Amino acid sequence: MVKIYKHLPESIQDLAVTYQGWRLSKHRFGVDFKQSFRDFSDRSLWSKNEIIEYRRRKVLESLFRASLTPFYSRFFASLGMEWQDFEDPEAFSLIPVVSKKEIQAKIDDFRPREKISSDSVIKTSGTTGESFSFPVSKNVEPRQWAVWWRYRNRHSIDIGDRCALFASAPIIQGKMGSRPWRYNRFGNEYRFSIFHISRDTAKLYVDSLNSIRPSWIHGNPTAISLLASYIIELDLPVCFKVKCVTVGSENLLGWQKRVIEKAFFTKVVQHYGLAEAVANISECEFGKLHTDEDFSYVEYLANEKGEACSIIGTPFDNYAFSVLRYDTGDLATLSSEECSCGHPGRVVENLDGRLTDYVILPSGDKVASLAAPFHNADGLAGAQLYQGKDGALTVRYIPASGWDENCLVKLESELRLRVGDKISIKYEKVSEIQKTSRGKMKLVVSELN
Repeated sequence: MVKIYKHLPESIQDLAVTYQGWRLSKHRFGVDFKQSFRDFSDRSLWSKNEIIEYRRRKVLESLFRASLTPFYSRFFASLGMEWQDFEDPEAFSLIPVVSKKEIQAKIDDFRPREKISSDSVIKTSGTTGESFSFPVSKNVEPRQWAVWWRYRNRHSIDIGDRCALFASAPIIQGKMGSRPWRYNRFGNEYRFSIFHISRDTAKLYVDSLNSIRPSWIHGNPTAISLLASYIIELDLPVCFKVKCVTVGSENLLGWQKRVIEKAFFTKVVQHYGLAEAVANISECEFGKLHTDEDFSYVEYLANEKGEACSIIGTPFDNYAFSVLRYDTGDLATLSSEECSCGHPGRVVENLDGRLTDYVILPSGDKVASLAAPFHNADGLAGAQLYQGKDGALTVRYIPASGWDENCLVKLESELRLRVGDKISIKYEKVSEIQKTSRGKMKLVVSELN
């Protein structure tokens, strides 16, 4: 089907995209979604204590389901304990943290029951490139979309609003042709190619957006910020008003947020989620990131150096696959401040990238949580850390309007606070940042590790 799609006329590709949109929507937005969305919306009005009690009950359900798997039944027995004994957070912390690599090696050990016809398999790789396939029961994906739409509703976005989508699917293969988008009529969704954005094509993208006049823009922050930087650089007119730009799929850096807001004259909001459905974090109307405590049980584990916390998640409702304390590989910094929005959930100050986004110091120590220096870096249209085989660091950067040499001084100061003064740091002005095959940007590219 993929090979045929590539050679179809644009109008027929629109029909194929619409069909795919209809097929996915049947599952994502069916009965399970509607019930989950009502439940999530109702819980928005609950008190903090009510949410904590709900989470406690769901953790107990997860523990019971885990007790039916070979992996956890063996572990519980090895300690001479029953699944109920792990309800207390201190006891729960005795359960081993597991990674996708460990799970993939013995996937059947995490099945609480036999496979049934309504189960499916989800494949994901994230920004690491490390593939991971796992079974899900039919309620998992609709429930995840329900929590995402709760968050979007808080920003006045409704299902069916006209959307300009910049996602990683290669919607246009080969040469672009007359337009950079394909239309999913069923979802009122204009799917733009993120792989054809360049200085030469930016005007065509903006002309298309001006013609479509979407209510909101959603997608990969690397792609949207790249287009935004060309809009500013080339002074391209944006002649429509969007409610907001929402981003997901990867970490949103401060310079990306600023360049998108400047180009589209609107706010940028983000959410954090994973295909594994083990954690979800949503930005509120006041610009604060809240842990969705009613979606999963999330632990923020600090390391010995007191750097950003690892995000560890336990999903609530996957009946086909049971995992406790799953290491997402992502990092976050918790906030000590409360938010006045009224929504429950621990507040996250920053999403600080992935644990794999680290550099190795001359001492041999690894330093992660390197997104923070870029959150407040002014005048950037793109940036990435490269560590060569000699161990030296190179900051590859794309300057934006407002850039001057003082920006580098400030950025280096922030980096030195984290990596010290024993490692060489060079700066290289570039026109393009290296991306993954999915169009995402890794903060750190290393040949040393």
